[in-house]
Amino acid sequence: MLFALLFLILATLFLGSAVLAIVLPFLGIALNIVAGALLTVSLFVLILLLAFWRKWKQAGKLERPYIDSFTGARRFALEAIKLLIPLGILWEVLVLLACAAFLIFQPLDAIPPGWPLY
Repeated sequence: MLFALLFLILATLFLGSAVLAIVLPFLGIALNIVAGALLTVSLFVLILLLAFWRKWKQAGKLERPYIDSFTGARRFALEAIKLLIPLGILWEVLVLLACAAFLIFQPLDAIPPGWPLY
């Protein structure tokens, strides 16, 4: 149950970030606020993922013999966690870098006046 919940949380984070990447350009002026909020939330999620990864790594729960000792859904969940945690960490780092770059360089200032932002 815990593994399925963790899998759903990570999948939701990935899907939410993808949807935000599509929606953000249409927000116009609020984009700076959204980018700052996304930066903060991504930093918090990255810290949680790193703490979770470190705890499981130290406990040996991501080692091949431990995963092979289970069968069925639990084994699938452990395999998914072993794959999704590093991908989640990489994704959050990329989101942090993108938000920080946006807040530093403000690329929407270069859009010509009258360009529709809807």
